[in-house]
Amino acid sequence: QPMESRRIPWALTFGNHDEDSMPNGTNMSDAKILDFIRSYEFNANSKNDKIQGESNSQLLIASSKSSKPAFGIWLLDSNRYAPKTVGGQDFEGLMSYDWIRPEQIAWYREASKATENRYGKVQSLMFFHIPLWEHHHMWYGSPFTSNDADHEKAVKKHSIEGAKNEAIYTGAFNSGMFTALQERGDVRGVYCGHDHINTFKGDYYGIELGYGPGTGFGTYGLGGTENHELRGARVFELDENKDGVYTGTRTVFAKDLGIDMSAKAQPIDQPLPMS
Repeated sequence: QPMESRRIPWALTFGNHDEDSMPNGTNMSDAKILDFIRSYEFNANSKNDKIQGESNSQLLIASSKSSKPAFGIWLLDSNRYAPKTVGGQDFEGLMSYDWIRPEQIAWYREASKATENRYGKVQSLMFFHIPLWEHHHMWYGSPFTSNDADHEKAVKKHSIEGAKNEAIYTGAFNSGMFTALQERGDVRGVYCGHDHINTFKGDYYGIELGYGPGTGFGTYGLGGTENHELRGARVFELDENKDGVYTGTRTVFAKDLGIDMSAKAQPIDQPLPMS
């Protein structure tokens, strides 16, 4: 409603918990949730039944100066949980989360090429829920180590800023998404959620990798008296008059906006009626 009442276009991409109500008999699958949100006047999600996932979308932001889009946004469905077995083997010892599938990467590559053929390269940002393996590699400066000394080197090399308060919970397999992005060269940054109390970002070989902080107050936070310290959002600045359009990103935290951060029940106003 904050978006609809202001007549602001909006879109979302799914995470691994969006079907958690299904065992309770709600029948609200990701596909049904997508149909529901698309009924809103200002929702910009598209529907693609041909590939894995429900929220794969390419959004082009119109220019006020020409027929070429000023900027683009890619949304990918990073899916939910790894299957029970692959090749007759279980996932013991691996992350239990799913990964972006080859057909999704192929869809991105083909749509990216088609967009370039029509408009030239359209610089973009990409959003999905479960982080890439490269989010881990960037933090530690290596795919093979996870120690503080290597991290300190990586901070300088990759201009890392922000906090890492928990492990980076990637998909079970490396999807190859990052190398596809490098090949196409039209995505400036990849931002995810999933790990609620990580807020870092950095420049990993020419592509920003980072997190948006947890926005809602219902999911886990830091715990203790600091539980809600990182509730907030990541803002991305676009300026059509600047080269490349994307001028940077920053975090905004609820604690800095005068919001009561105490751990007590604080009922919200009744939502507006559905129309």
